[in-house]
Amino acid sequence: MIIYSLASILESKVGVVDLNLFLINLIFAAVLFLMGLVLGWFIRLILKKIIEKAEIEKTTRKSFISLFLNVIKWSIYLLFISLALDQIGIPELTNWLSSALVIIPAFVGALILIAVGFGIAVYLRDLIEESRILGWNILSMIVFYFILYVFLVFALKTALMSQDKNTVNVIIVILTAVISCAIAFWHLKKK
Repeated sequence: MIIYSLASILESKVGVVDLNLFLINLIFAAVLFLMGLVLGWFIRLILKKIIEKAEIEKTTRKSFISLFLNVIKWSIYLLFISLALDQIGIPELTNWLSSALVIIPAFVGALILIAVGFGIAVYLRDLIEESRILGWNILSMIVFYFILYVFLVFALKTALMSQDKNTVNVIIVILTAVISCAIAFWHLKKK
């Protein structure tokens, strides 16, 4: 009686037709979920060992390294959660989670682009400052801000990839104007 009512609820509310197939898919989903937990933990452990061997802690704060490792771990978790939900076969839940999960890799990619751009900008600024060529201080700041700007634009396009291109371009133009005015005001106030 209870199994029959559970089967009728699953059939009417969720769209499950065959209870045996649903239970098998549920078991596979649980296995996928556990594999994701183990794989996320294992990859985080391996990356932590690589970071320790490379002695990156000497040049980077531990909080940034911890943030990076947690983002990687949770990205793996979310990937396997999505795979497990696909295995269960509930379309409403899968569609909602899939649309939500598109945002996370986009933001992670944008953060990586910003970090890489900042590293390249600082390296080139220091390289120009060490060369002591004519006008090195102005040139180093121009290169620094230009590299940051280019990577910021790519990061925004990556983070907002699910939006309309015209909307993203308008946002980039507005942010360019605001940031340019802020940098100019800061430099004028500094002098």
